[in-house]
Amino acid sequence: MKTWKKILQWFINPKLYFLIPIMVIAIGTTISGTIITTQAELNNYIVWGFTLLGIAGVTLSYSIYAIIRLYPKAKENILIWAENHPRINRIISEYGVTTLILTAASMIVTFAFAVYNGSIAIVIRSIWFGALAAYYIVLILLRGSILIYYSIRKKAVDNGQSETQTLIHDGKLYRACGIMLFLLPICLSFAILQMVRAGDSFEHKGITIYVYAIYAFFKIITAIYSLIKHRHNKIMMIMAIKYIKLADAFVSILALQTAMFREFAVETQGFDVILMNAITGAVICALTVAIGVYMIIRANLIIKRNSQI
Repeated sequence: MKTWKKILQWFINPKLYFLIPIMVIAIGTTISGTIITTQAELNNYIVWGFTLLGIAGVTLSYSIYAIIRLYPKAKENILIWAENHPRINRIISEYGVTTLILTAASMIVTFAFAVYNGSIAIVIRSIWFGALAAYYIVLILLRGSILIYYSIRKKAVDNGQSETQTLIHDGKLYRACGIMLFLLPICLSFAILQMVRAGDSFEHKGITIYVYAIYAFFKIITAIYSLIKHRHNKIMMIMAIKYIKLADAFVSILALQTAMFREFAVETQGFDVILMNAITGAVICALTVAIGVYMIIRANLIIKRNSQI
């Protein structure tokens, strides 16, 4: 009985060295189980496929539980370690700097997508890929303008710029980002039009669609959570980044929907795939415009309030 209690306590209070192999098993069984259950030539092993997916479900669930349990202690150890490294401690303690660093990393990925889609658009003369390339370029301009402004703003504050003037300039940047958000639906509308007319869509073959599904849901969940958590943040640059991230996450959901319809060839009576994609695209464009309008109105109020001081 004591042995079982010890084993139970071991699972309830996991250790990092135990979590790592569990996560390896979770990833391995997820990939192998998905391959077996989705490939027609492996139908003879379908039972093994579902068995592996069952193991994946259990190990993934336990991994999430273990991460939640280990996170507070891990965070405490990281903060203690960072105290002896001033530069790293500054990045961790200043949330704005952390956000800007993540934005810079995101720009690199976005740039890669822009080059990839732009290259294909030029080679095959595709409106679809051209529209996607334009969309990613607008994202780069949005995030890049914030990074450039951050550098200019920091120098101005260090040189004695008043808080009122800083807030006015912040409001102008916030308003400019809101205006630039209108460009995203314009780029996206060309892609949606091509989707309706020529049947083009996002495509992720085989197992990659499941990976992308996880990525898309991760983006939308983290974007909404981050926006709600920091909705009272008074640093307008940070909030601009949050809204841009949310608009980008909306498009990931559209990409997932169109890719799933294409991969699984949904053809049922009374179900119009093209119409569904068009409706989802229109809703996402409308939401993006709404975010832009909100940012412009809020920026104008802040600029007006501080100009009267």
